[in-house]
Amino acid sequence: MRRIATILTIMAALAAGAGLSAAPEHGSNRPPSAVVRPDATGAAAGRQALEGNIAWAIGQAPKTAPGRAFWVGYSIDRLQGEHSHIGSFSPGGAGRDLTVAEILAGKTAPEAAAGAGEVVRKAARAALEEIESRGKPEKKVLKELGFFLRYEPGKTPVLSQARPGNLELAFDFEGLTLFWLGKVPEAMSLALVERLYGSARNDDLKEDLITLAGCHGTATLVVPVLAAILGGDASDELRKNAAFWIGQQNDAEGLKLLGKTARQDRSEEVREGAVFAISQIELPAAVDEIIVLARSADKRDVRKQAVFWLGQMASEKSGRALEEFARKDGDAEIREQAVFALSQLPDNQGVDALIKLAKTHPDPRIRKKAVFWLGECDDPRALETLIGILKGK
Repeated sequence: MRRIATILTIMAALAAGAGLSAAPEHGSNRPPSAVVRPDATGAAAGRQALEGNIAWAIGQAPKTAPGRAFWVGYSIDRLQGEHSHIGSFSPGGAGRDLTVAEILAGKTAPEAAAGAGEVVRKAARAALEEIESRGKPEKKVLKELGFFLRYEPGKTPVLSQARPGNLELAFDFEGLTLFWLGKVPEAMSLALVERLYGSARNDDLKEDLITLAGCHGTATLVVPVLAAILGGDASDELRKNAAFWIGQQNDAEGLKLLGKTARQDRSEEVREGAVFAISQIELPAAVDEIIVLARSADKRDVRKQAVFWLGQMASEKSGRALEEFARKDGDAEIREQAVFALSQLPDNQGVDALIKLAKTHPDPRIRKKAVFWLGECDDPRALETLIGILKGK
């Protein structure tokens, strides 16, 4: 799928944004020293159950883990792609680190590693499944998504980190105590994250909490929370991250908000981030919005970003629009950006347009750019065209 389907790809796209990092190497995802659950007398109930249980965990920590940091965790049900994951790079399972689900079930050691033959067969099955699934929508299934809050010790423990992770993955608890609060409703979880964001003391933690908010799966709940951050007085980096996660909701109202942000936001960085977020939305209207931005946005930086990301979107409209920009746009930088974007279209969809530009564009600079990008292409049509140009045809 073109859209970022796993948190691994999301982290690459965010680079320095979301505050997530790769999991440690095999063997260093340390299980908790103890898993503590609230009993019937300690558990809170009703609408404030999650908040009450977190308060209970914070109150218990000085006795259970004196002078040490600790984790508080809980989970929600999240509809996800069957083969997608949110969280750690390390999937856990046979021969690897314990998964969170295994830890919660009381396991103390992972299953024995599979033999070399089985490892190869498993890899082959995965490769075949990948080939068969190309171009098909991924089946959606309910998965349990955990949210893990790390508190530092003190007279009043202070939240320092917040991380998501599917329970079928491994997670590095650093050998610290885990207070496990069980499964909660999504709305209750998001309300907690919103409150924690409001009281967070630094931008690193706020980045973590924006990521947690974005990892919830109901757009009608998530978009208003992130929209408040996007339209608020937070740093540009935080607001850009909020825009990114709005795009991940794949929501029509979110798309409208991002289009407005790309046109009107006070920050160039946030405007460009909004364009990228739109390019990740898997709605037909997202392509239309990118084309409109490329054609008519007031800011050149927005237009250039829109043209660039249009080249990453698999749509017939993308190729037609980019060829039009390369031929007719009044800005030379936009024309050249469009030629490059044509070379980036998936599955060599832009080759025919590049060939026409190389042969017929009235501007020799554009013809030269088209020839260059044809030379970078592995399509036989490009080679044939280049040979013909050399022969003066």
